[in-house]
Amino acid sequence: MDMLYSFSLVLIIIVVLIVGFYTLKRKTKVGHTIFKSTGVRHEFPYVDLENQRVTCIVTYKGKTYMTVVVDMKTDAVKIHGNVDSLGGKAMEQDSYIEMFKQQSRYFIENKISNPEEYYQNLK
Repeated sequence: MDMLYSFSLVLIIIVVLIVGFYTLKRKTKVGHTIFKSTGVRHEFPYVDLENQRVTCIVTYKGKTYMTVVVDMKTDAVKIHGNVDSLGGKAMEQDSYIEMFKQQSRYFIENKISNPEEYYQNLK
């Protein structure tokens, strides 16, 4: 029984060493992600706390491509323009709409009438 126990222990040690050696020797896949601005901007130029309405815009190189007005009282969203011509530079239009609805809710609930000033004060 002693010999069987010793053999099993040696076998386990060998397996652990082989697995450990393999783990140390294999090439790990380590990478880096670089975030680079595309130049597409989204802004909230007008927040009407009384009427619970937020105007949101998507711009690129000074041109407004899409204006979205989120009315929190009626849960309505009005969209003027689109981001289709921006191609891969911009998010999908539905993603912008969802983001604008969430941000609008946050601004209204927290009584933030000037989002730009609010975010500057967070820095």
